[in-house]
Amino acid sequence: MNTIIIDSTITLAAPLSIAMPVAQGGRPNQYNNFPVTAVGQDDEGNPVQTGYLPASTVRGFVRREAGLSAARERGTSTLQQMYSDILGQRADTREETDLQALEALREGDPILDLFGSWSVRSRLLVSNFVPTFPVLPQAVTGVRKDLEDTLGALDFLGETDREAYFSRSDTNADRAAADAVLTKLRRELAKARKAGSDLADLTAAVEAQEESVSKLKEQMGDMANSSRTITEYFALPQGTVLNGRIVIERAKERDLPMLLSALDALSRRPLLGAQVARGCGEIEGRFTVKVDGVVQKVVTVGGWEPARVTDFSAVEQAEVVS
Repeated sequence: MNTIIIDSTITLAAPLSIAMPVAQGGRPNQYNNFPVTAVGQDDEGNPVQTGYLPASTVRGFVRREAGLSAARERGTSTLQQMYSDILGQRADTREETDLQALEALREGDPILDLFGSWSVRSRLLVSNFVPTFPVLPQAVTGVRKDLEDTLGALDFLGETDREAYFSRSDTNADRAAADAVLTKLRRELAKARKAGSDLADLTAAVEAQEESVSKLKEQMGDMANSSRTITEYFALPQGTVLNGRIVIERAKERDLPMLLSALDALSRRPLLGAQVARGCGEIEGRFTVKVDGVVQKVVTVGGWEPARVTDFSAVEQAEVVS
């Protein structure tokens, strides 16, 4: 066994929401940092952009499931082992580890051997999953409800709590208005900074407005998070087909069962990304496993049920249609 290539197709059974971290000092993109990349050019030479499912989301899911499976087999694990298995953080591996010791370390730790760590090279390669046809994330908005939106809920409050609620509601309206002013001031400050203009007055205005917003939030106390709020996130639409590839280099007999177990876990709980409580993230998938170029298995996932595996390993290659 040398190289395992898994040609992968993921179909979105629900919208897919992803929000990548914003780099320190950076700004989110216009899709609230949903990952977007160029996939070619249009007839006029302009980049054609599309949203995509990042490799880190798929790889992270597979590694976490492999780590949890290993932990279940052990029964108990040390904190160091869990960090190593799930996050790839291992204190006893260094760049200068000699080759013989490194090989022994790999042999004794199947997860480290396959997924690697900060100083041990991974043998598992995962691509981004890109739509068959370019598609950009769509904005999805909603409203986080407050108590008065549930008919009759306020009737159960005592007089003191009812007065506190309405006072908080008025304060929240003032807070929302102050937030809008702060957003406008920050936008003006960013423009002035880009233009090289004097920033003293705008900086002072932003700081003063930030203090006003902070005071209003303090007045709302422990009910600040329950107020009516407009929510927004970005998602690729349901039905989008994403294509990617998973590769295991220098494959070992123990590698594929580990990966198939993770795909089975994905099938039983077929959710990726964010906003899963709001109807996002459900997927279906088809994974065609080739060992040294020969189709061995086709794994179908989704439906909140065990993965379906069609095994071609005993079939002559001439009879296999990938």
